[in-house]
Amino acid sequence: MPQILKAWTAAAALSLMLVWPAPVSRAAASPEVQASFPAFPVAVNGTVTDQTHSQYPLLLYRDVTYFPMTWNYTSSLGLAVSWSKENGLSLDKKDGCVPLAQDLTAEVNANSGGPQAAVPAPFPVKVNGKTIVNADEPYPVLLYRNIAYFPMTWRFAHEEFNWKTSWDNVRGFAIQSCARLDDEERTQAVNLANGGQLAVKNGWVYMNPYLWSEGAHKLVKSKPDGSSQTKLSDDKATSINVVGDWLYYIASEPRKPNAIYKIKTDGTERTLVSQTNARCLWVRDDWIYYLRLAERSGNENAPYYTPGGMERIRTDGSEKQTLLSGMAVKNFFLQGERLYYLTIEGEKTKLYVMGNDGSGRTELRDNVTEFSIIDGWIYYVKDGKQLRKMSADGSVDIPLHEPARTPIFGLNYRDGWLYYVSGGFGVSGHASMERIRLDGTGRQALAEARATALYIAEDQLYFPDWSMGDRTMYHMKIDDPQP
Repeated sequence: MPQILKAWTAAAALSLMLVWPAPVSRAAASPEVQASFPAFPVAVNGTVTDQTHSQYPLLLYRDVTYFPMTWNYTSSLGLAVSWSKENGLSLDKKDGCVPLAQDLTAEVNANSGGPQAAVPAPFPVKVNGKTIVNADEPYPVLLYRNIAYFPMTWRFAHEEFNWKTSWDNVRGFAIQSCARLDDEERTQAVNLANGGQLAVKNGWVYMNPYLWSEGAHKLVKSKPDGSSQTKLSDDKATSINVVGDWLYYIASEPRKPNAIYKIKTDGTERTLVSQTNARCLWVRDDWIYYLRLAERSGNENAPYYTPGGMERIRTDGSEKQTLLSGMAVKNFFLQGERLYYLTIEGEKTKLYVMGNDGSGRTELRDNVTEFSIIDGWIYYVKDGKQLRKMSADGSVDIPLHEPARTPIFGLNYRDGWLYYVSGGFGVSGHASMERIRLDGTGRQALAEARATALYIAEDQLYFPDWSMGDRTMYHMKIDDPQP
């Protein structure tokens, strides 16, 4: 029979759950009730949950959403939880919360379409010091698979815990217990992982609308719908980062090494930061991370560059540090204090993780061709055609989608949907832009285009369209999916 977890150790904190601590006889047990799994999206502080693969799925009982009282959920909701055999379960609102860390498994939830048997909790419950008579509650605390589940009614969510909730037919149920994740920061990170030809900040889009082999280039800003466009410079800019009032980016010129520049968001004070030959720029905490290109052969009119590893410098161009030397790194992603990067090693590509200072290098997967990180989970493409996701340490790996033949690339994210390109650009090739939910369901084709990357700017999907090597930026409005 279930046992209560009595020690709140660091190891237990990873998967702590509140369970009924003693055997319950059939005579004393509460009668079963029939619940179900929500058929709509649910978000906590901006993190859309994956209920299909959740170890502790949410429940729906009498049209009210129930949350499992696991360590991860109570921490993200900002609840202090205590238990004793004599006093039962106690929930109290506390200051602060943490981003939701989801407990997922590769297994799809069993009986996902049928009723789920639960029972009203047969132990005392207190909320903010007030005793709840669970037997008299229209929405009682439930036990499901020996885990305590709490109802998100107006009474508890708003009046007791002062949370904000919302509902619509498309985005489903959302609960905000404290400051939600910064959507713009998440969008900027995923846009950078796609090459950074576009960045978004404070309602403005900063982009290079053309990546041509010949001809004029410009760095511009506009509203997300393309209006109010203003030229900031004549740079052929990539890896655009918005940091405060500054844009940091890589500028390239014909027959010259790339250079790192910064410019004010109003187009003034264009400044050379470093003449370092760089690509894949990322600015974080007063550091500029980048991949270095080394000149190997060629002449002044046709230089040839090869990957030379990874470095970082201060945003003023000082204090250069080598993080990886001589490695062919394809791209990278900064996530908290960790740096994930993809290498090309002979005929293989491998995904690694290390500290932001270059320490503690660990291999996670091989045969990874694309990857991005969304709300702590790594979404990646294996062998060019298998769309998957895995936990940050690689211990959990979940298949999402595998098309019949076409490659997948250009991963991006918005409102619980993963956007990507499927196809190729050969003489007779074609490609389409598609999206799929984060749990691998609901795949939809959006439009056909030879898009080399995808960028999100509020409700607009931007994409560089490929034609004979040149890439011209177009955009389209993202329609909300039908409920």
